[in-house]
Amino acid sequence: MTATSALTTRPVERWTPPDIDLAGVLEKLQRWQPFDGSAFLDDVEILLEGAPAEEQVEDFAERLRGYSMLLVDIALAHGTQDPATSRLIAQTRVVRSEEVPGGFRQAVGVLRRMALALDALHEHLVAIRCMKEAV
Repeated sequence: MTATSALTTRPVERWTPPDIDLAGVLEKLQRWQPFDGSAFLDDVEILLEGAPAEEQVEDFAERLRGYSMLLVDIALAHGTQDPATSRLIAQTRVVRSEEVPGGFRQAVGVLRRMALALDALHEHLVAIRCMKEAV
């Protein structure tokens, strides 16, 4: 193929799209959920001021793990490498990986630890202006 203009004629290679998995990219985009600060604060409040119903424990665990991944991604995307952020990210990852026990009281304890770690990371990200405060 040859590109032609009033000034020059020179050979150019035909453009080929990059070799990426577009279906995979589309799937990730469709699964993406934005961080919902209000829902996050509501869930943290329920866990720190009371307890969810027993049948909601697994739902809470799943939502908290989702918040954890989003908040860690936000912190990492911001590129902040200060010791406080690194410590909070590590703490969040540890509690996210904990198994939720079968007993209700023990499960609520794990969920509360997760909520405390996430709340601390969230407050820190707001303080260092990685994100706006949720209301």
